[in-house]
Amino acid sequence: MNGCLNGYRTADKKFFLYAGRSKPRKRIRSIVSSSESEESNQTVSSSSESEQETEEAQHLSSKDFMKSFKIPKRNQSEPWTVEQVENFKKNWPYLRNFDYSVLKFATLKELTGMAKQKVSGLKLLSQAMAATFDQLQSFPAQVEAGPDDCLGLVHVARFLRGYVGDPQELWVQARKFLGSEGLDPITNYEVVSVGLGELLTPEVWGEIHKPSSRNLSIRLLSTKSVELAWKTKDQKDTPKEFESLLEFKMAAATLDAVIQRVMPWNMAFKTVYLFLVSNDFGEVELANSKNKLLFLANFVDEVLRANARFWEEAKKFMGHQDMCVKWNASLARRVEGGNPATNPSGKKGEKGKDQGKKELKVPGWICKKFNDGTCESKDAMHAAYWNPAHILKHQCSKMLKDQKKFCLQTHPEHEHK
Repeated sequence: MNGCLNGYRTADKKFFLYAGRSKPRKRIRSIVSSSESEESNQTVSSSSESEQETEEAQHLSSKDFMKSFKIPKRNQSEPWTVEQVENFKKNWPYLRNFDYSVLKFATLKELTGMAKQKVSGLKLLSQAMAATFDQLQSFPAQVEAGPDDCLGLVHVARFLRGYVGDPQELWVQARKFLGSEGLDPITNYEVVSVGLGELLTPEVWGEIHKPSSRNLSIRLLSTKSVELAWKTKDQKDTPKEFESLLEFKMAAATLDAVIQRVMPWNMAFKTVYLFLVSNDFGEVELANSKNKLLFLANFVDEVLRANARFWEEAKKFMGHQDMCVKWNASLARRVEGGNPATNPSGKKGEKGKDQGKKELKVPGWICKKFNDGTCESKDAMHAAYWNPAHILKHQCSKMLKDQKKFCLQTHPEHEHK
């Protein structure tokens, strides 16, 4: 035979792959036919496997395909080796953009389909992810005991993938393992390389190690609080208010990153931070508020205290939906209370006396389109069009002047009587 003929063996059958413009299909079919006649006593499973291999061989032998090469033999239950995948990529250029993790469990038919762009990479990636998850469940990692000093010598288990299950359930497991006090605090975490450290004081380090802490406040990370803490080292840190939204954002990002460094399993504050980001830090609801920073700081501190209580009670931390409910309730409380300018001690500011006379604003959780008759949603509660995480309600926004409150009935304002 000439050099255009290559072969490989699978299940004692020899298939030949042709390159060039010759017509190999009859040859393949004749070989397959003769092989099947000789092995008619095979089981049903081996027969179906033979049919699949025949189909793959025909798929590979179609006209105008890429340069043929010797297909390696592989056990279906085992992945392709790195060398085999690299050989596929070398001969089939369309595979070069895919990682080994995606291709290693692909069948020969899927690989050739991708090589000819008949199988989408997205479909194969989805199948590979599902197969990897099955592997996780079927073959859990065997973690052996070993030393770990949390610094230079770390256990191999630290390099396993992150927790796949419900983070709230993991929080409850950690509570049973660590107890109510959490971890013994240290300040030795290296955080400079990730751009943190300027807002961290010894008191902050001490409090973030204890999920049950009632003293942890995001205000401890304000610029004024940090400056005061380093000037008066013998006194307890005094929380000071934020002066800009950027300052508050940096405090929230720092607290989020540091808690993750200390307790990688703790997603409680991560949930708070992601909620604030998804809500654009109240850009819509608090756009005209002079006390926006005060509202945001109060909201975060209330969640921190609530989660501290949940830790003590061995309950789940506040999830995203809990945040939505609390956020809307805080907005409603702010409107009904006349939005007083108060500090953490509860004392009224200089303008507190006059604010009760100001006209109340429509709560941010009331659907404005429902009240003017243009809302397309028929549900009594639905996601806001500008933010899926923000829930709007179909309630009347008519102000009742004699009672100094909103109607809040289920009819729209333009139908109010």
